[in-house]
Amino acid sequence: MKKNIAIIIIILLLFAVPVEIQAGNPVIKDRYSADPAALVHDGKVYLYTGHDEATVNDHFFVLKEWSIYSSEDMINWSYEGSLDRKTFTWGMHDTAWASQAIERDGKFYWYTTVRNNSHADPGYAIGVAVSDHPVEGFTDALGEPLITSSMTETPEHMGNDPWDVIDPTIFIDEDGQAHMYFGNTHLYYVKLKDNMIELDGEIELVEIQNMRGTFTEGPFLHYDNDQYYLTFAINYPEEIGYATSDSPDGPWEFQGKIMDRIPNSGTSHPAVLEFEDQSYFIYHNTALAGGGENNRSVAIERLHYYEDGSIAKIIPTASGVKSDSYLIRPINSNLALRQVTMALRVDEINEEHFDYRWHETESLASLGDDYVSYQIDNNPGVYLVMTEEGQLKLEKNDGSSEFSERASFRKSTGLADQDAYSLQPYLNEHLYVATINEGSSVSLVDASQLESEAAATFTIEQAAPIIPPNPNEANDTTEPKESEEPLEQEVEEDKTEEVNDQLDQTKTETSNQLTWMTIILVSLIVAAGISYYLLRKRK
Repeated sequence: MKKNIAIIIIILLLFAVPVEIQAGNPVIKDRYSADPAALVHDGKVYLYTGHDEATVNDHFFVLKEWSIYSSEDMINWSYEGSLDRKTFTWGMHDTAWASQAIERDGKFYWYTTVRNNSHADPGYAIGVAVSDHPVEGFTDALGEPLITSSMTETPEHMGNDPWDVIDPTIFIDEDGQAHMYFGNTHLYYVKLKDNMIELDGEIELVEIQNMRGTFTEGPFLHYDNDQYYLTFAINYPEEIGYATSDSPDGPWEFQGKIMDRIPNSGTSHPAVLEFEDQSYFIYHNTALAGGGENNRSVAIERLHYYEDGSIAKIIPTASGVKSDSYLIRPINSNLALRQVTMALRVDEINEEHFDYRWHETESLASLGDDYVSYQIDNNPGVYLVMTEEGQLKLEKNDGSSEFSERASFRKSTGLADQDAYSLQPYLNEHLYVATINEGSSVSLVDASQLESEAAATFTIEQAAPIIPPNPNEANDTTEPKESEEPLEQEVEEDKTEEVNDQLDQTKTETSNQLTWMTIILVSLIVAAGISYYLLRKRK
């Protein structure tokens, strides 16, 4: 019996160690996540998300809780805990919708969207939970909603069960005044009192000047470049636009669209974070295996401002904040492997187009250091695979072990150049990824039928981040502000050497983590064994 107890204790201690989630988008890989927002506390980023749990039989969002993750580098994320929707006893159903947490005077206030269980005041509402800690101890601060649908000018098309009171964003200005925006179809604004749980004045309906398209939902307020920015979802399927103002309470001037619609998702939800002098854009996509309309995943990109304060367009990528996308180039040519509308091509290289960018990771099938997988960088979740017919194609990850094997390739020293690489599908290593038709296209080719060894040899090198030109400038050479210039210089002239250094560092860190985990596990087992022996001896 005591032996069983010791084993159980060991297992519990192992699960108590935070789950670390590795780099690349989506940043949350252990579950579906959506509607993100984040804050910085004591040098650590805390990410708050909804937890999508819809099954194939559900035709709408199912969110029973909110999840919390943390990171010290914006790359590796650890699961910290969750908050159950039932914390708000006045709520109903699985409606843990968009939220944002903020710190004030040592307390953390978490503003959430929950459907109100009230016949007198039906529809969605905004609640607020409070805690002395960014992760633990959150309780309902009011025991009732902070804002309900009866307090707003509900759009007529929403009828008697409205959803215009959703998606709160909170911002505390330098003068200490707290500001809140929220809404769907209608954009609302209200001030909060210093206690953060009472409204300070009337709720106002906001009109964005020179708006192109329609406001949908998901506002987020932040400050930079001596001006205020309001990002939000526009139109449907949703895209992301933004407006600027000289004051947190407006008026707001529409500036344009900064993100296109997300594939396989009608919704989009922005958040912006400043961390260690770098700006980040947080959103959700559908890239995780099995993802879709009701099963989304949080992702992060670097956010760039131009000298005039405008925001550079954001392209959802698989490489994410590390910007470690790669060019796959046949040796001795100016060509590169490219995807155009899910079709593979070999074209003259254009380093300013995402069509040529690939995100390299360890193999989905976890086959060891010699094997890799490739995603299209600007279409996360879509991989280079070998089909059952032995063809080279692009497919979305369905999460199956069979897909993982088809998306895994052996990366070895190049047949024609020791400084380059050759790629072979794991399921048939008699085949090579190779150019055909005198280099005009690419396919899987049997080793005995290669046009030449050079046809199956590629340079695979890291490429510099792409920052789109400023559409407000006639000269397309506009650069981001000075604080971001080092970002473009992350890739040195010897890109292959840098990539190898990064891989060596990653392997070392992983090895160190595994070593410590092994030491801890062995220590716990030995301690449990000694305890058990002593108890037996005493008995």
